[in-house]
Amino acid sequence: MTESRTPPKKKTAITLPQEVLEQLKARETAGEIPSVSGHIQTLLQREQEAGEVDAVLARLFPAGRPKAEHLEWAARALGIGAGQSDAEQSSAA
Repeated sequence: MTESRTPPKKKTAITLPQEVLEQLKARETAGEIPSVSGHIQTLLQREQEAGEVDAVLARLFPAGRPKAEHLEWAARALGIGAGQSDAEQSSAA
């Protein structure tokens, strides 16, 4: 079994508007986020993942947007073909 390793961490200071910091602290106290630093770490991770997805999409669709045939394929693959009624699509979901 492969052991997952947590990358080393290092502290840094960031400057936030007081209002934003107070909102984050309130969310931490309410249990909505694990911690201020944990929340920021999660947001940075999402940003990195979104950048990776954008890079893949740019390689797949160099013209910028998927063409109609790509969208049709995706609809068929997801079982939401254009020929289905709204009720059929809802029951398939």
